[in-house]
Amino acid sequence: MTDVIPQEHNRIAVLIGRIVHPFLLPIPTTLAILSDLPLLEALAWTAIITGIIVVPGVVYVLILRRRGRHLYQRQTRKPLYLFGWVCVVMAFAVVILFNAPRVLVASTGALVVWIPLQGAINTWVTKVSGHAAVAAGCYMGLLLLGKLETIFIQVILLLLVMLTLWARVETRNHTVRQVILGVLAGSLPVLLVFPLVMR
Repeated sequence: MTDVIPQEHNRIAVLIGRIVHPFLLPIPTTLAILSDLPLLEALAWTAIITGIIVVPGVVYVLILRRRGRHLYQRQTRKPLYLFGWVCVVMAFAVVILFNAPRVLVASTGALVVWIPLQGAINTWVTKVSGHAAVAAGCYMGLLLLGKLETIFIQVILLLLVMLTLWARVETRNHTVRQVILGVLAGSLPVLLVFPLVMR
């Protein structure tokens, strides 16, 4: 099956996809989950996680693009999932070894489960929306940790997740099925891992 080339006719949808990007969204989310720590400690842990997971991922994607491979192509995602999972396992080892806050252990633990799950769906079922998975996973984590303290914040961030799903379909990066699978792939590891680690 040929991968559909994404469309950029709707600038708002494209902008949402760039703002709520899987490489960007984890940074403010990590700061939010670490908000009970002193600011410098929260920034340090965020920088460590970003340096181990996000930066190598961005570099790897840029290398793939130079080779003419794009993330809208399902086959391009297979090596990215493996590479990303290795980075996440390294980050998980670091947070365990250096006695990171439990919320960070839970978050990286959820990623250890999420990436193989999404990779399996990508391999055997269909391409999955990473935007939807990360947006839903971040939302679910913040919700479970009690960081979304008011109904207003909960609704605003839920609307942002819904806008992300709409944007991925609108730009033809994904089908409705693929964004729903992304939501499930992003949320289920959080629902599984957080209660185990945070109890």
